[in-house]
This record gives sequence, C-alpha cells and structure tokens, in this order.
Amino acid sequence: MVAKYKYTIAIDPSINDCGLAIFNGKKLIIKSLLKPDSKKDHYLDKCRSMISQIESIRDNYGNDYQIVTEIPMHFGSSVERGNLARESGAIYKLTFLCGMIYNIDNDVIGYEPREWKGQMPKDVVARRLQKEYPKENIFNIKKNKFIIDHNIADAIGIGHFYIHGKI
Repeated sequence: MVAKYKYTIAIDPSINDCGLAIFNGKKLIIKSLLKPDSKKDHYLDKCRSMISQIESIRDNYGNDYQIVTEIPMHFGSSVERGNLARESGAIYKLTFLCGMIYNIDNDVIGYEPREWKGQMPKDVVARRLQKEYPKENIFNIKKNKFIIDHNIADAIGIGHFYIHGKI
C-alpha cells in the first residue's frame, strides 16, 4: 500500500497508555505515549481525555494525514485471557475507546492485530522494527528487552505496516 497522505498518525489504543507514532512519508518523526488526564478516573473520562489529545495532535497536520489504529479482536484461543478481559471489562473499555478513535475522521483505518503483525509476538515485531529504524531505541536485541513502552513499539509497527504493507 502506498500512503496517500504526507503524514501517518499511528495509534496503539489503550485506556491508560496510548502508543503514538507519527511518520512524515516513510520517516518516523515522533514516538510518544499518551496518558489520560491524571484527574480522570472513570473510563469514559479517560477516553475523552485520550481523544482530546489525539485530536489536538491531528490538528497540527492540516488535512494531509491518515490516522491508523489497532482495533480489538476476540482471542478465542485463550479462554483464560478472554475470561479475564471480559470479567475486568477491559475489552469493553478498549472497544469503546477504539470506536471513539475510529470516529475522529471519516477515513480512519483500523487493523486487527492479526492483520498487521500476524501471529508474531511483540518481541519479534520489536526486533524487526529495531532493524528498520536502527537510530530509534525500540528494542535491545542483545538483552531481549524493550527500551520504549511496548504500546509505542506497536504504534510504530502499525504505522510501518500501513506505509510498507508488511512488518
């Protein structure tokens, strides 16, 4: 896929730690972690805070940007993880935030994890991204450890996938 906009704003959504990566063409120019306003405790307020931040960032790029985000999928293979997410309400809250992100603009692109990274574990994706962006401190390959927050690494991966069509 060839990006039709100058800027790609990639988001790995989370209620507490939203990964953000912004690309100018194929060049990664910003990587950051968005956190909700510390005064907000309820998930609805946290979602509004995250959306406000994303909209403010988006507004810096005029009309020459594409927002791409991860959207949740059901992990049917892990009953234990699925039950935990269901019981805690985490999936519901994440889905709500993703719906709000998806509604920011008419052409937001959403990828399920399997679409942009297949079955690759986070550390494998991070190793590949570190090789693609050697000047970025994403992953310490020798120590097999993330240097940046894994949500930021995923945002970089989502943006990279949108731009290049692969990880």
